[in-house]
Amino acid sequence: MLHQILMLLVCASLLMVLVGAVASYFVKQAFDRTGWMESHFISMAISKLNETPVSERAETLADLRRDVPDLSLEPVEEEMLTTLGATVESKRFGPFVTGNLLFGIRLEHVSVPRAQGEDAPPIHYFRLRDGTLVSATWANGGPPPSVFRLLLYLFVGFLAVTVWGLMVWAARGLVGPLTDLATSAGSFGKTSTSPVPIREHGPREVRTAAQAFNRMQQRISDILEKRTRMLAAISHDLRTPLTRLRLRLDLLEESEIRDRSLEDLEIMEQQITSALTFLRDGASSEPVQRIDVPSFLQSLSDKYADTGRPVKVRYQGNLAVMARGGELERALSDLIDNSIKYASDVEIVACEAGDRIRIDVIDHGQGIPEQERARLLEPFERGDGARQIRDGTGFGLGLSISQAIVETASGTLELRDTDGGGLTVRLEFPACPPKSD
Repeated sequence: MLHQILMLLVCASLLMVLVGAVASYFVKQAFDRTGWMESHFISMAISKLNETPVSERAETLADLRRDVPDLSLEPVEEEMLTTLGATVESKRFGPFVTGNLLFGIRLEHVSVPRAQGEDAPPIHYFRLRDGTLVSATWANGGPPPSVFRLLLYLFVGFLAVTVWGLMVWAARGLVGPLTDLATSAGSFGKTSTSPVPIREHGPREVRTAAQAFNRMQQRISDILEKRTRMLAAISHDLRTPLTRLRLRLDLLEESEIRDRSLEDLEIMEQQITSALTFLRDGASSEPVQRIDVPSFLQSLSDKYADTGRPVKVRYQGNLAVMARGGELERALSDLIDNSIKYASDVEIVACEAGDRIRIDVIDHGQGIPEQERARLLEPFERGDGARQIRDGTGFGLGLSISQAIVETASGTLELRDTDGGGLTVRLEFPACPPKSD
């Protein structure tokens, strides 16, 4: 990146120098055709008068006025120099300055009359070799030619556009890859730990960081996959002795010890199943498909109605999301079960919110304090605050599993207060575009 920035500065400097040189060339050409050429004509005319005898100067002045009508030469009295205090003085006359010149000529004064305006042509006062004082005025003198101002505007405008363009290029070419890397690093792990390689482009340092980030994603994914496979194998190995223990207990006579042992076995199986579901992080072999939200929620409500636990459903519009049906049903079922456990009635409201689909699971129970919500979304955290698993309590994985399933479908899960008291669990998913005919 350092080399690219230095190269950018060098190229910008060379370009500015080149443009400045070209502009200076044209300015010099324009100046040579105006001010310096005027000085040349005036100096030639004064030299001609200086070499002409006094008796013949009137005829020479007439010839000069006829040949060079823009040049005005007039003999003036000595008193004129004493009245020049009211004029704006300049010490330069083209390439010459006031003082002695060649061939006995002396430039006495160069002035711009205030009465004629700021851009009035300068008046030059020369003293010839014989002491005669002559004033010289070039009628076309005065303000610089418009080409000076035009070139200045063009140069400044071109310089501004060039610098702006180079800065935009630098922002896109140098900062763009860093932005992509920061965005990918910030989003990794929020919805899924599956590796999503980023494009390795830009300066060498950014490419190296992108390569390291891609390798890190792959390593994390491999570690999680190995962990899940290991735990699945442990679960499979544990289920066999647990099944044998259940069979042995079933053969025993009914007693309090037998019943408690069966309850403990049931809790252990539920723990293993819940832990494996959470460790899958919402992943499943089930394919992602388009789900019609109204029909999906109505079907889920009918299942609960069959068990004597009615769930109200309201929806607006044609709503559809891309998700795994079985996983989404499990997430909503866990949320509904929690609401039924702590409230008498549950309502599900689905609607469209901009470019997203919103599903609210609403109850009017005791709710969850705001300071406790982040903790309860963590695994193995329960609202009762106790670590012991009692009858009717869960393992603290319900909300965590639901959140993992929702985030796998590129959605979000949020705990909110219900108007009038209670808890609202808000799910939001990217809206699925309508089917084309």
